[in-house]
Amino acid sequence: MSYDYEKEIDEFKKELDEFPQYLCRMCGRCCRSIVTADSPEELERLAAHGNPEAKVFIDIFKRFPSIEEARKVVPEQVDQVLEVLSEKEGYEFDINKIHFYYCPHITEDNLCSMHENRPTVCSRAPHNGWSCMPPGCGFEGWQFELREKYKKMTRSLKEHLTAIEAISEDGKVPGKDMTIEELREIIEEKIKPWSRFGSKLW
Repeated sequence: MSYDYEKEIDEFKKELDEFPQYLCRMCGRCCRSIVTADSPEELERLAAHGNPEAKVFIDIFKRFPSIEEARKVVPEQVDQVLEVLSEKEGYEFDINKIHFYYCPHITEDNLCSMHENRPTVCSRAPHNGWSCMPPGCGFEGWQFELREKYKKMTRSLKEHLTAIEAISEDGKVPGKDMTIEELREIIEEKIKPWSRFGSKLW
């Protein structure tokens, strides 16, 4: 088989590194409506164990006292996040466990007062094709393309595995020093980061 799955994964990762920051419309809404799946208590625990993203939430971002307070600032984004979470399959929706944060370093003209030293969680937002960005965000098209690339790569990996299984006569990958089971484990590990988005069904 001539398909080089490692090369495809490397090329895909390279595309992710070429982050299109120019797509940002500088509306400032994502800086005023930050959501995490972790509770404040869990963030404290993760931050204490050195998790860099959790430390940003603890050290930099500020939590809105309530969802209603967040809605006063970014109503359309709050409603969108709540709608997405309520429709998410397998997600136990509990509005009391959802917390909105904002960055105190966003200026009135939607600039970042600590732009040169902003954390990665900010410079790399949106992090993936499924990040819930504000309605009309400049990254919408980019996120759609990214989702399609995730799916295409995942399907290619699965098709490669199926083809190898069909031609192998001894349970080994032709031309490589590995078994089909080892290849399956590698592929499953590669697509594992997107399992929460449904990669098992792609």
